[in-house]
Amino acid sequence: MDKSLMRRILFIALAVVLAHWALTNHTVVFQLLKRLFSIVNPLIAGAALAFILNVPMRSLEGRVFTRGRPMLRRAVSLITTLLIVVILLGLILLIVIPELAVAIERLGSQMPAFIDRVKQLGEELATWLPDTGFWSDELDISWEGLKKNSLDLLKRSSAVLVGSTLGIATSMVSGVVNFLLGLIFACYMLIQKEQLTRQFKRLLSAFVEPETASRILHAGSLVNTTFSRFAAGACAEAVILGLMFLVSMLIFRFPYAVLVSALVSVSALIPIVGAFVALFVGVFLMLVSDPMQALWFFVLFLVLQQIEGNFIYPRVVGDSIGLPALWVLAAVMVGGKLFGVLGMLAAVPSAAVAYVLIRESVGQRGQRKSNQSVKGP
Repeated sequence: MDKSLMRRILFIALAVVLAHWALTNHTVVFQLLKRLFSIVNPLIAGAALAFILNVPMRSLEGRVFTRGRPMLRRAVSLITTLLIVVILLGLILLIVIPELAVAIERLGSQMPAFIDRVKQLGEELATWLPDTGFWSDELDISWEGLKKNSLDLLKRSSAVLVGSTLGIATSMVSGVVNFLLGLIFACYMLIQKEQLTRQFKRLLSAFVEPETASRILHAGSLVNTTFSRFAAGACAEAVILGLMFLVSMLIFRFPYAVLVSALVSVSALIPIVGAFVALFVGVFLMLVSDPMQALWFFVLFLVLQQIEGNFIYPRVVGDSIGLPALWVLAAVMVGGKLFGVLGMLAAVPSAAVAYVLIRESVGQRGQRKSNQSVKGP
């Protein structure tokens, strides 16, 4: 028997035995995977952070810091990128947290009047439509209890927001340590990225067949290009959309302009789902104070979303995703179900990469079959 065929049979048999053992002892396997993930978590976080930071750092290194030694330009570009990220995060926190505290306090003062308006509306509906009399009778709504519970909830939220910052900071020591380790690992990867690329190519050439190595390198290049374009385009689009909402809400004198605009910018990074989250929060905040403002905000949201979807998103993000809308929705749903918000963020570019690879593979197989049919038997 051929040695290569024998090795393949042994490999398949070993894989079947391992799969049977893993299914039989799935609890142990999950515990081992969880333990392994906790060990390599800083490395995974560092690699993801390096990939994100590489987008602005590469732009700075190629367009701003173009003179001097390569290692010096790389170090200056990395330090500048880190400073920009820290400054942006600090500004966002300094702006959003006070606005959030003000919004909670304003809701606390306006919630009783809002509940009274809802009660009055229900009574008017019961008068106009006698068949809806169950509104206040059969449902047995305790309006005073509802007021008290709403105010207690808002007070607790405000107290948690103001008083728990130190507690949260002190209870996240392990997370901070993992983040610092990941940041150090990310900086090393960014400084030595060309060397790491060369080492990876040498490793592939030593242990993998040339054709397979070429496919792996092509997939890696496609992942890098797709994720980089998607990250840069999505961030730029989120900033533009947030500024559009901020300017529009300030012009029309909507309340919570800064808070809602910041929420729109953040939620815009999550395709499809993020827009509905921002819409729900904005409508709820304005509905408590003035229902007409909530209605006009809904109209403004639809108008700006149409402008963003038809003009801004295609031009800023462009065809970097190259994924049909149906698969975008499916990717967001599956990614969110498996990994939460981070899964939603990474699902679309991941699905785009898989879509391109499958399309290329189908095209190559179709081309080979057509060539064989032309040659004939």
